Amino acid sequence: MKALPIGIQTFSEIVNHDMVYIDKTDLIYQLVKPQKYFFLSRPRRFGKSLLISTLQAYFEGKKELFKGLKIEQLETEWTEYPVVNLSFAKCKSDRLEEIVKFVSKTLSEQEYKLGIVREVENLAEDQKPNISFNDRLQRIIETANAKTGRPVVLLIDEYDALMLNTITDLPTQSAVRVHMNNLFSPIKDLDPILRFVFLTGITKLSQMSIFSALNNLKDISLSPKYGTLCGITDNELRTTLKGYVEDFADELGVDFETMILLLKQRYDGYHFAKKCDGVFNPYSLFNALTDKDFQDYWVRTSTPSSLIALLRQNTGLQINEMEGIYMSSGRFDVPIERVSDIVPFLYQSGYLTIKSYDPDFNQYIIGFPNQEVRGGFSDSLIKYYIKEDIGFGNDIFRRSIVTAIKEDNPETLLTNLKDFLSTIPYPNDDAPEWYYQNLLYAILATCGLNVQTEIRTSSGRIDFVVLSTKSIFIFEFKLNKSAEEALSQIDEKEYAKKFSFEGKHIWKIGVNFSSEKRTVDEWKIEE
Repeated sequence: MKALPIGIQTFSEIVNHDMVYIDKTDLIYQLVKPQKYFFLSRPRRFGKSLLISTLQAYFEGKKELFKGLKIEQLETEWTEYPVVNLSFAKCKSDRLEEIVKFVSKTLSEQEYKLGIVREVENLAEDQKPNISFNDRLQRIIETANAKTGRPVVLLIDEYDALMLNTITDLPTQSAVRVHMNNLFSPIKDLDPILRFVFLTGITKLSQMSIFSALNNLKDISLSPKYGTLCGITDNELRTTLKGYVEDFADELGVDFETMILLLKQRYDGYHFAKKCDGVFNPYSLFNALTDKDFQDYWVRTSTPSSLIALLRQNTGLQINEMEGIYMSSGRFDVPIERVSDIVPFLYQSGYLTIKSYDPDFNQYIIGFPNQEVRGGFSDSLIKYYIKEDIGFGNDIFRRSIVTAIKEDNPETLLTNLKDFLSTIPYPNDDAPEWYYQNLLYAILATCGLNVQTEIRTSSGRIDFVVLSTKSIFIFEFKLNKSAEEALSQIDEKEYAKKFSFEGKHIWKIGVNFSSEKRTVDEWKIEE
């Protein structure tokens, strides 16, 4: 079978090397026809750069690359346009000097391509001509138009990367914002010689002047029409990738539908509109199908370095804010330049996704998309709560936790958790109940267990539930009270009724934490 393009973001390379290409060109055709200015937000490693590359090939009139694809039957007039492609994805620095140098080099690549003489990159600072970024971008676009006699296509990939690199350094971020606002400032005035403008990023930074200056920039990030423009749908998995799924199924000794279900649980579940098909994370899915193995591919390579710092800044973070939270459409655009609300950042960076939509209140319900992300977030939470290396990665401890759940032994589970929690250096003496709940969630979820929190019932919310193949463990937590009181609440509010039709064994567990001992004080268990 053809190779899967893992990490390859250049459309022509995929086609010329006869690799698998998930055909989205019908959506691209719809995109390029009616309007002119677009913005698309998606998490890292979701195919934004490949989309930009495909758009570039289309606008450069490279019809031969699209042979056999959907757009070949749709497009009747292939026209070649000059394309200016600016990508900021490769800059990983958080230092202002390096960021400015990267932007200058990015512009230089376009200047050299157009024959604009600018041999100044290696000159000393006091010898460089004082030409601002906006003047350079304007000259690039005007030169491209003058040389070809055709309007210019402007593609900007990961426009916000440089701002996100400095998200925890506000003075540097402010300086970067000034440079980026300057760079993008001439775009609106160049409208008469622009054919198409497309920006991608993780978030729509509210303080970037481009979004106020380009008031005709159409944000398609939450558009149902383009909800599957990036990512892989169930139908694409079952058709284009069918052979790879079958090979993986043979490797595991399961049937095709079981293999689909396993892949869905691990890597599917992303929704980018109120009503659209879910999509798989393409990076994780391609890696899993190639390796025939389940690993946390995306989490290992795409966790923003600033996430842990932001988690530590948001000291009131609670797990029940991560699952089933209601968001208005405006909250998706909450400014993350000065993060006071971490939930939009977690959505934009791919840790949360749209789970459903409530039309009565015009609100989105968001949560974790799949097992990979839930586990990855738990790893981040562990680093948030446990700031010293105390050996959480010990495989013996992890196995003891998983084994206790599999063998229906909550007594052993709680004994091991109590011993472990007693080794953790807590940040203060008055940690609230939710602090301990979050910590237990992080530990159990990182062990790969199916953990759910704040589950709604007709009579209240269940603090904590762990699901195994044969049992359901219902937890109620108290702080500085008693395990008996916690257990009584489970009975009084009839929490077990919610799972009465599951056909599984139900354990009811009341747990009391002690702020003095800083661990589990006591517990009571009933079946």
